[in-house]
Amino acid sequence: MDLRHDNEKAQFKKLFQQQGLDQFNKRFKVLEIFLQTDEHITSTDLTKQLEQIGEPFDENFVAGTMELLCKFGFASKIEFNNGVPRYEHRHLGLHHDHMICTKCGKIIEFRDDELEKNQSNMASAYGFHMLQHKLEIYGFCSECLKQRDLILSLDQIKQGEKVIVTGFEGGQKVSERLSSMGIRKGATIEIVSTQAGGQIVAAVEEGRFVIGRGMATKVMVQSSDKSVTEISGDKTEKTPSDIKNLSKVKQGQECTITKISGEPKLRRRLLEMGINRGAKVYIEKYAPLRDPLELVIKGSHISLRVEEAAHINVENVRDSQKND
Repeated sequence: MDLRHDNEKAQFKKLFQQQGLDQFNKRFKVLEIFLQTDEHITSTDLTKQLEQIGEPFDENFVAGTMELLCKFGFASKIEFNNGVPRYEHRHLGLHHDHMICTKCGKIIEFRDDELEKNQSNMASAYGFHMLQHKLEIYGFCSECLKQRDLILSLDQIKQGEKVIVTGFEGGQKVSERLSSMGIRKGATIEIVSTQAGGQIVAAVEEGRFVIGRGMATKVMVQSSDKSVTEISGDKTEKTPSDIKNLSKVKQGQECTITKISGEPKLRRRLLEMGINRGAKVYIEKYAPLRDPLELVIKGSHISLRVEEAAHINVENVRDSQKND
């Protein structure tokens, strides 16, 4: 990483001196501190970091320098959800995308080569020449999900989230009024907007409705995404005997993948092999010492170490009809 940053500094000196830009030494100091950060930083935060090392720069100067760094390709400017502009390193030839937690603001960088390939293929299929792209995924990080109640009132749900109605509070009249709007127990609701003058715009089936926050507090819901309840610790849908680890599944059985854990590098490798949530797996055989195991997924034969299989949770384990 230090060698890469040394290269960035050398290029900065060459380009900025060639262009004859003013206050070179001060701008170089901004670059140095910026390269030391590993986060998506605002010009305000960067100014504070400079003050802490005895460099009291004006924030407008810092913001202007960051714009120059973006212009010459040393930084990228990002505005998640149209928020405060942030800056991140831009190392040439390296692309990544982002997941943003709408609760705590945590930003997770990720790269998926298969996703990049699929985007290029999609562009080619439409005869489109792609110059650049970005992917931003908004939702909840795992830590926020762990702290979140399973059952919430509708007014607590974020824009873009889908939930299932579990019940109502407030008596028969409230239930009848909500029912007339299409809000019934078991219905799936998608939050379209939460900024309509204190009201909530939502959708049920193919219809939209507007509901005040006061009334929304009387509608109890839970996430429609099963992975959310798994992370939050919901154990009501399945008993321990329903869920197994792939390394425990017997030869000749088949199952469905429910979750993949482990380090990001391992998860990425498994995903590249076609091992992802919802995929059907058939255990073809184990090696004499039970390691590795041979499995069939999506028609492909794959060899997997038991240590790797231990990071894969499965359900619906059953004897395969292939043995009949």
